[in-house]
Amino acid sequence: MAPARALVCLAAATALVVPSAWGTAAARADSTTPVEDTQPAWATPANQAGAEANAAKVVFSVWLGWRNAHALEDVLAAQRDPASSSYRDWLTPREFRDRFAPSPDRVRVVSAWLRDQGFDILSVPANGLAVTATGSVAQVEKAFEVNESLYRLDGHLVPGPDADPQIPRALAGDVRAITGLDGAMALAQPRSTKPAPPPPVGTSVGPCSHYWGEHTSGSYPNPVAPGRPLPWLICGYTPGQIASAYGIDALHTAGYDGSGQTIAITGAFFSPTIRTDVNEFSKRQGLPKLDGRSYREVVAPGTIRFPHDPAVTQDWYIEQSLDVEWAHAIAPEANIVYVGAANDGRGLDVALNHAVDNRLANVISNSWGMPETYASTGEIKALDAVFTQARAQGIAILFSSGDYGDNLQEFGKLSAGFPDSSPLVTSVGGTSLGIGSSGQRLFETGWGTGQLTWGGTSWLGGAPSGDFLYGGGGGVSRVYARPAYQDGVVPAGYGMIKGQAQRVEPDVALVADPQTGVVFTQSWSTPGGGTVVKDSWIGGTSLATPIMAGIVTLADQAAGRPHGFLNDDLYRVRGQAFRDIVPSDGRLAVLRNALNSQGTITTWLRTLDHDSSLGVAAGWDDVTGLGSPWAPALVTALR
Repeated sequence: MAPARALVCLAAATALVVPSAWGTAAARADSTTPVEDTQPAWATPANQAGAEANAAKVVFSVWLGWRNAHALEDVLAAQRDPASSSYRDWLTPREFRDRFAPSPDRVRVVSAWLRDQGFDILSVPANGLAVTATGSVAQVEKAFEVNESLYRLDGHLVPGPDADPQIPRALAGDVRAITGLDGAMALAQPRSTKPAPPPPVGTSVGPCSHYWGEHTSGSYPNPVAPGRPLPWLICGYTPGQIASAYGIDALHTAGYDGSGQTIAITGAFFSPTIRTDVNEFSKRQGLPKLDGRSYREVVAPGTIRFPHDPAVTQDWYIEQSLDVEWAHAIAPEANIVYVGAANDGRGLDVALNHAVDNRLANVISNSWGMPETYASTGEIKALDAVFTQARAQGIAILFSSGDYGDNLQEFGKLSAGFPDSSPLVTSVGGTSLGIGSSGQRLFETGWGTGQLTWGGTSWLGGAPSGDFLYGGGGGVSRVYARPAYQDGVVPAGYGMIKGQAQRVEPDVALVADPQTGVVFTQSWSTPGGGTVVKDSWIGGTSLATPIMAGIVTLADQAAGRPHGFLNDDLYRVRGQAFRDIVPSDGRLAVLRNALNSQGTITTWLRTLDHDSSLGVAAGWDDVTGLGSPWAPALVTALR
């Protein structure tokens, strides 16, 4: 796949001749053109596993393009130029639509053709960027002249077209991408390392520590630091401890608490217990209650009709609780709006467009993604168009970088993540964080977990640092060229593919290691059919991202204006506002107990700073990016 430009505007043509009728099938065969790059790279005959059922429902979106693409590029450049009178003069949604949205006539023409093919139109956003429709597989195959087949992808059977879809030539100037004909977005997953369901009430699998080194054990040999007692993992840092370690408490003391600000969070599904969970979390952690004004949920239009996969709902429920609770912990007086694809990850692009087009917040936190190799070029074009509108409107978009390092072990192929690899978003990576008894930051290193299992007399596994388990995502994009803000910062020679400098991630990093994770509150089903609300601990770059979103929200409040797209400024102030994460001495490890399926305890040794092929280094690196923010300095530097 050729590198894409950092700015993808999906520019629409300026004229359209519409035939009075779409004609016969024979006539259409001579007057159609493909929507290129819609067929995913993984939809190959070698991966094919049979045909999709003709009656199965498909929900897809036809994406149009922004008008006046060159003028839009000029606007974006002026907004980032301190010498321009338009510096940080963000457009309102109405101003953006008036100047750059596809014309209503063009949207009507595309919608009319889809209706003529028998599809139901589910939604058209105010910006006219996409027409979301639904129909059967048989209708899709007839209208777009493709075969919808099932393909094997990472152990899943995923639908996809066997060719690029065909559309009438009369629409070629309007249609820039079609998404949803393949099912890869259904594989977009929350980027939190899920806690095991809590043990039965009254049962403990401890010990664990409330601060680094509170509890240690000399009963097990220490393979990474012989003779040194091994600490037990953290039970879950509290908001107060995290605020102290990153200097957020100083901002709270200065009166910056998120008042007058809003954080949007995108996800899929809606947890039925979210209000109970977040308010119990708030009560236990001394935070203000979220009520009907300060917390609301929005169902992205059209997503209620996406196919429903009940098997993944619990993961998204956990994700929603984590994101809302920890955005609230960092910016406790900010409003939070959760924008959901109603019942499937395939609507995440529509949900994100809804949040941007309606400017539901100045900061949007996204804790989901997939390997870049899964995403079709059409999906990449579609979301980059959404990110472009966000940039023009002064909205900061943050994405977690993933929890499986370079993705090779988990997904079978070395890959950066998506959408986090887009140069139009801020990619948030992960660290392991040691906090002392007084809330002080003892150490911070890259999140990469190795595991050894206690065999009764010795540790089993790859000694001495263990077998790679999980870690902060990062690496080199094969889609995007290197953005200017990374020039001169990324080490020379890193991220080169065939002589071309590529976008690399992450940009920043914060605590994500579940061994040094945080407390969160979640409702769980009990064996007797009831529900119990319990504290547990959790990690993942899904944690780092809402923390960073909260800090940016405090920065917006302090500045009295939204900062918008962050990366230009983050790379500019890196020496003032970030603490560089450097390699540890390789001697950091924790003990962890867990109940196994036989009801007995398994003891693990979890080592720190042991990521896949990625590694921490002085300066920018592919685990922690620029490093972790020192919040007061970042807020000051961004003013």
